[in-house]
Amino acid sequence: MNAEIPLFNTADQLVPLRERLHDAATRVIDSGRYIFGPEVQSFEHEFARFVGAEHAVGVGNGTDALMIALRAVGVEPGDDVVVPSFTFYASAEAIAAVGARPVFCDIDPETFNITAATVEAALTPNTSAVIAVHLFGLPAPMPRLRDLLAPRGIKIVEDAAQAVGARLDGVPAGSLGDAATFSFFPSKNLGAFGDAGIITTGDEAVADTARLLRHHGTTNKQQHTLIGYNSRLDALQAALLRVLLPELEGWNAARRAAADAYEAAGIAEYATPQTIPEGSEPVHHLYVVSHDEPEATIAALRERGVEARGYYRTPVHLQPPMVRWAEGAELPGTTAASASNIALPISPVITTRQVEAVVAALAAA
Repeated sequence: MNAEIPLFNTADQLVPLRERLHDAATRVIDSGRYIFGPEVQSFEHEFARFVGAEHAVGVGNGTDALMIALRAVGVEPGDDVVVPSFTFYASAEAIAAVGARPVFCDIDPETFNITAATVEAALTPNTSAVIAVHLFGLPAPMPRLRDLLAPRGIKIVEDAAQAVGARLDGVPAGSLGDAATFSFFPSKNLGAFGDAGIITTGDEAVADTARLLRHHGTTNKQQHTLIGYNSRLDALQAALLRVLLPELEGWNAARRAAADAYEAAGIAEYATPQTIPEGSEPVHHLYVVSHDEPEATIAALRERGVEARGYYRTPVHLQPPMVRWAEGAELPGTTAASASNIALPISPVITTRQVEAVVAALAAA
């Protein structure tokens, strides 16, 4: 049957903003400035301020953001970059795309995130960077990672694609590492109307390099100093995102309220929610639980009108293009998480009654 309670609801939250979105789009069309220009500059400034970073560099999408950020922090062909396997494929794909070698590390199956211990076990003499994925909107343990990696000169790139607005000990994701990357894919907490992404950093040199790389390695179209990319944030997307950004704190607060409603409705009696460490303020891009019989449960939920889904059932290190870099990898936490997780409906507009209906359907299943 069709889901009465969808996994994502990206449309209803936009209804009150339609006129402002139309006005922003018209403003760009009338301006004749579709590449770079004041809309992109303004959004970069506003987003940098939102995440507490000195610099923000708009790019074409989240995957390009990862590739450019890796190169901007100094990753070179032949380097090793540690990355979790329980993540979206792009986290590792970007490493290979810049000529480096993905080295897969395990995760804590309770938080779904990397730990200092799992990263340390994967370090090699050639490790130049670690990608810290803030999975499902929960920040990775960045202070412990910095303590481990900074003395060794290893850079940390935050993959914050699912964590815009998340905080750790009061510090926003996007200002916790040497650079951070965000995706504005339409289903994200801050979703554009197509592909878009951004890089944030507190390092001016990293920002300057990222600006070169996103635009064919040039600042003036005459002199090219790097082999770069054609990865620019469209002015139209920037203008629309400027309308949405002021709404994000409220939307994320609504997601946290929905997570609290799941807890109040007794979700823990029927499945194991993602563990939230002290000091973490997640944004619940996805509300993910673990269950001993995930596929049967997902099927039963769908029969009851609840959309649910398993994520990353085949971890990245077992994807065919990645197997060559995964020989000998033992990742028990990844194996457990990939086999047992279920994403349940969550959005800024999900109601307490809908949450209670999801838990009731889970109980019946």
